[in-house]
This record gives sequence, C-alpha cells and structure tokens, in this order.
Amino acid sequence: MSNERNAGRKPKITYEQLNKIISRHESGESLSALADEFGISRQALHKRIKESQEKPVIINWVVDNRPVSTITVDVRRQALTLANYAVQLSKLPFGFNTNPTWQEFVRLLEEKYLISVGVDEPGVFLFTDGEKTFNPESIKELQIESDDLIPEFAFTKKDILLTRTDTDGFQMKALTSDHRYFVKSQAIMAGIQMQDWAVEIIASDIANQLGIPCVQQKHCIFAYGGRKFDAVYSQNFELDGFTFLSFESLLETVNLSTKEDYFYKLNAIEKLKWCASQLSKIGDISYESAEKYMIDLAVIDCLVGNVDRHTRNFGLFFNSLTGEYTMPLVFDNGMGLFEHDYYRDNYRNYEEAMNNVYVAPYGEDPFDLLAELNKEFGLKELYKDVKQITYLDTINTPFAREYERRMSELWQKLD
Repeated sequence: MSNERNAGRKPKITYEQLNKIISRHESGESLSALADEFGISRQALHKRIKESQEKPVIINWVVDNRPVSTITVDVRRQALTLANYAVQLSKLPFGFNTNPTWQEFVRLLEEKYLISVGVDEPGVFLFTDGEKTFNPESIKELQIESDDLIPEFAFTKKDILLTRTDTDGFQMKALTSDHRYFVKSQAIMAGIQMQDWAVEIIASDIANQLGIPCVQQKHCIFAYGGRKFDAVYSQNFELDGFTFLSFESLLETVNLSTKEDYFYKLNAIEKLKWCASQLSKIGDISYESAEKYMIDLAVIDCLVGNVDRHTRNFGLFFNSLTGEYTMPLVFDNGMGLFEHDYYRDNYRNYEEAMNNVYVAPYGEDPFDLLAELNKEFGLKELYKDVKQITYLDTINTPFAREYERRMSELWQKLD
C-alpha cells in the first residue's frame, strides 16, 4: 500500500545538519547542547551519529592519475567489497586477489598510508578513538608508496624460482606470495656478499635520468633459511600479460646464433645493428625501435660497467592481451661497478681491476664502446641533451667510485 499521505515520523535532522553536528562535536561542543539546539534527544542524536559512522566508506585506488579500483569498506563488520576495472593486474590494489581479507586490507593500509600519518606499529592500530585515531573516511585515494621504507620479504624453499649456482656462489630469485613483486637477492660469491643489488638500483636511476624505459628496482630484504640478504624487488610484469622471450630463444626460432663465426667477425656497432635487425624481423617491430632498445642496453651497461649482458637477459616482450611483440624494459644490470668480481680487492690498482670489465655481447671496453656509440648515434642528442650523469651514493668501494668519476667525465666530454 502506498503512503499517499506521507505519514510516519520524519527525521528531525538532515544529513547535512548531522555532518555539521559531528564537526562541532569534534571541535568540543557537548552532545547534549547540540541535541537541544536541533530539537532531538541526546540518545537519538548519539544513535544517528553512530549509524553514520557505520556506513561503508568508499576508497578509490588511483594509479597514474587514473582510477583503477574501488574498495568499499564496512568498518563495523570488517568486510570489503572490491570493484576492479583495469586489465593490468599490477596496478590493482590486491593484484590477482579479488576477494581480499580484512587482514590484507590492513596490510595494504600500513604499506600505503598509515605509516605516513604516524601509525607505525604494523598490525596494532585500531579504528577507534585513542592516541592513534584512524578515520577511514580521511582516505580519498591510495596510490603512493613510501620510498623511505625497506620492505622485508620472507621466503621458503617452495617460493624460490631460481637459484643461480656455480663453483663460486649463488643468488636466489622468488615471487612474493601475491605475485606482485619479483625479488632478487644479492649474489654470494666465494662466501662474499656482493653489492650487485645496489648496482641494480644505480642503473635504474641512471635509466630514469636518460628517459630509458626500465624495470624499476628498489632495495629490500630477502629473508630465507634463517638468514637475511640485501636484495631488490620490482613489479612482476607478467601480471600485465607480458612474457619475456630471450634473444637466444628468439634466434633459435630462425636457426641463428651469436656463437657463429659471422657474428664474431662483426665489430661492436655491426653487432648491435645485427641484433636490432633480428629483433625487428622476428617481432615485426620497427627497426628504429629495436635499434634504440639495443643502444639503451649498451649505454646503461657502459655507465655501470655491467659485464653480464648475455643473450638470455635481453630480447622481446610478448603481450598475451594483444598477441603482439613489444620492446621490453631494460633489466638485469647488477654485475657492474666491479660487483661481478670477488677478487676485486686483491688488485693492486684500478687499471688492473679494469682488465676484467667489458660489455657483452660486444666484448668491448665500456669507455671505448661508449665513445663508439656516441660517434655512431650522437648520444647527447639521442638522450635529450642530458649533459651530466650522476651516480647515487650507494657503493663506496674505491674502484667503483673511480669508475663513476671517469665515466661521468667521459659523458660530459661527449660532443
């Protein structure tokens, strides 16, 4: 039956009035005085305020200024409703997890928001009044991760994807439980903990200076087997539908190899152009894009002295969402600044240490190769007139600092 007479009790106060009351009450006015002013009992007003605070809170998840998800938070019931509307899983607040628990939401808040507002005790904050009151309505967006934090990721044997082993040492690699991050521990060689993780971070920073698309590496702790190692973590690009195919595996599809005489006989620039040509043909990608990718790799490797650019850590991305090949991000730059060589501290001088530094797959001294690249491609013009390269103050070994000094000087002298 319709209520044609509009019968029944009407609310004494509107939502707008209620918000003003709450604001005034939080500023110190008594609830009794406010109830009298608006013609409502104190008990009824208290109930209205409590009900309003129990309403679900809607939080937008924003990446690159674009909303990609909505989290509806029922604080009283400690329940979540998640609405995702982006294809790239790495951009979503919970990745591939579409039914997050309250504890996972709490962890997300701790990582993205709460520490920045002073709630710095993981797992103990409350949504109640107190010294560390947290009002979820104060959150409009969740999108910023603090670069000042060094997260710790703990792994078990079943988590380890790959362990680099040889006669001299090992290096562990793993995915986090939510598959959001790829984590690579520092290399241990002849019992020495290398600082290759720091070289990765330096290389990422230099790539950013030059505008080179790269895998952004950040410092973290890799906990495994009762030990803790310095490490780097990065976004897992496979979440976004990308599969990395190495140059070596791509060449096998067309019965080619870099281990044949025709490749060895080429000079460094010819080798670079040959690699770019094969990437272009196999991936149906413009030669200009493939050549720029190969130049980017060589420049970064020169600037950090990376000796480990083998044919399995460059190649192409295959995008399963589009069915097309694309140029990959630059990654795996850690074996540089002499952090590939555990004999480093036994060398008598810098020149002797440099005898074991070369850029693959060209077999060239990095200083000579950078000069050749500049002569052929005009690096200052290619990289938008970047006049100076700066190095993060992360590695302070004498040979590394000397390498950085000399390379910075060389870059400034390039025409």
